[in-house]
Amino acid sequence: MNWSPRVKPIKIRQLYRYARLGIYDDLLLHDVGWELYARCTDIATVADVYREGRIPCPKCSTKIKRRIDPLFSTGEGGTRENWFHCTHCRKRLLWRDCRQALRDTPRCFDCRAVLHKEVVLRCTCGKTWSQEAYNQSVRTRVLLPCPHCFDLVRRPDPLPRDQTVRARKSDPELHCPKCQAVALHQHGNIECTACGYKRRWQDYRRSLKKKDEKLECPNCNYTFRWQAWRKSARSLRTGNPRPARDFVKKWLRCYTPQQRMIQIDTLLQTLHGRGPLAPLFIDSGEHNIRQMLDDLAS
Repeated sequence: MNWSPRVKPIKIRQLYRYARLGIYDDLLLHDVGWELYARCTDIATVADVYREGRIPCPKCSTKIKRRIDPLFSTGEGGTRENWFHCTHCRKRLLWRDCRQALRDTPRCFDCRAVLHKEVVLRCTCGKTWSQEAYNQSVRTRVLLPCPHCFDLVRRPDPLPRDQTVRARKSDPELHCPKCQAVALHQHGNIECTACGYKRRWQDYRRSLKKKDEKLECPNCNYTFRWQAWRKSARSLRTGNPRPARDFVKKWLRCYTPQQRMIQIDTLLQTLHGRGPLAPLFIDSGEHNIRQMLDDLAS
């Protein structure tokens, strides 16, 4: 993958030096902003790979499905929560995704319009909430808007423990590592119906994580190795891709130099509050980056 480089700190310092004097250098704003945008896009792409288990082809960017579904593998960045599908747009969701979307952008529970933030949260249909009452309602409601289509979805009922384990064990594409015939996951083992191969399930899953999996793009027939892709994306991996996603979403809506400067400043101040994230975006040592962000904040 051709990952975008990190931004040079000298450009950021120069940008702030001009801004302090009330000067907006369009060329410098363009360079810093779009370099940050490209870096944020790559960070969000890598986060999606560990969340969805689908890798973009290095040649044509077609999504390729891995053999391991990371949603049920905490070691690959997954979760043990109960995933479900929106009944309207069929997107795969976690209930916490629905809640977090409303915390980021409050919406009316009836008409799903964006609420206006004044002294209270106010909707065009006449409904009002205090911030505390709205947060309490988000925590306790069983019907919330889908983050993608905004139609109401119901909170899934928690599965009994035995059914949850059984759901995680199911794998319709399970093949024997010895003869590639259909294999079954049963009694805590992987068992082949053709050659009699049998191995503990945990050991089998651990071996898949360590295996250098070969991936082939169905669109351009390009082949590459999972471990090579994973190694190339090591400097882009983070457990908190939200600042990058927010910048990607808001940067394209900036049309004036002032708006662009505000978005760059918002991202850098977010990185300042979350120190370990900053070296993913800025090309320098951790101590130098922290000193620079302290200087910019003051």
